[in-house]
Amino acid sequence: MHRFAAILLILSLCSVLFAQQQPGNKNSNNTTNTTGNNTAGDKKTQDEKTASKIPEGYGDITWGTYLSDAKSKIKGKLTYTDEKKIIISNDGELQYYYGFFYADPAMTTEEKILGEEKKPDNTGTGSGTGTNTNNIAGNKTEPEKKDEGKLFYVSLKFPYLAKDAVYEKIKAKYGEHTKENLKNNQGAYIWDSEKTLLLMWVDNYEKKPFSRRIIFMSKDVAKDLNKYTNDMFFKKELELIKKVNP
Repeated sequence: MHRFAAILLILSLCSVLFAQQQPGNKNSNNTTNTTGNNTAGDKKTQDEKTASKIPEGYGDITWGTYLSDAKSKIKGKLTYTDEKKIIISNDGELQYYYGFFYADPAMTTEEKILGEEKKPDNTGTGSGTGTNTNNIAGNKTEPEKKDEGKLFYVSLKFPYLAKDAVYEKIKAKYGEHTKENLKNNQGAYIWDSEKTLLLMWVDNYEKKPFSRRIIFMSKDVAKDLNKYTNDMFFKKELELIKKVNP
């Protein structure tokens, strides 16, 4: 349940970040401000440096890797996997959650929900040596699809540490954060690159800022998950329609 809540929070942050990056959200004020432009230029340069340091995955595993292919490359000792959505491993006091986006094949199309699943047309036109163009197209080699999830995020959990100690360690490796969402010592620092979001969670513990979780997340897979979630809401609507009009 905690992991589900964390994923919802991640998606909420992603929605805000993606919205901020849309062209329509640019400042419409065209007044020239030399100091402001210089500051923006310096910030852009810093963001580009940060982005170039953040990996497109975690460790030796790139985003989108199937669970079965990732299993042998995880950090620490494997303690649990459901073979589709999650791998958990431990390395001393450090715990790794490898989350995989799994789209249930029985739940992805509205045609199946409405009982209108399309079947391939295997009937050729004419007789004798007539050519079936559908079969020719079907003979093309397609990437192998597996009934399991693709790597979406990696969460590192550890005992509470002072916020500044965790931040400085990340900063030394990836540079300064590019965004933040903090209020009353609660929220997250964010390192935003082209393919990856790195989030350092901050908790208000005994009225002081501490951290015990860092998350690396694929931005592309997050978009796929967001679309899948929307499709599932649409699926529920279709199920309701089918019940009303069987």
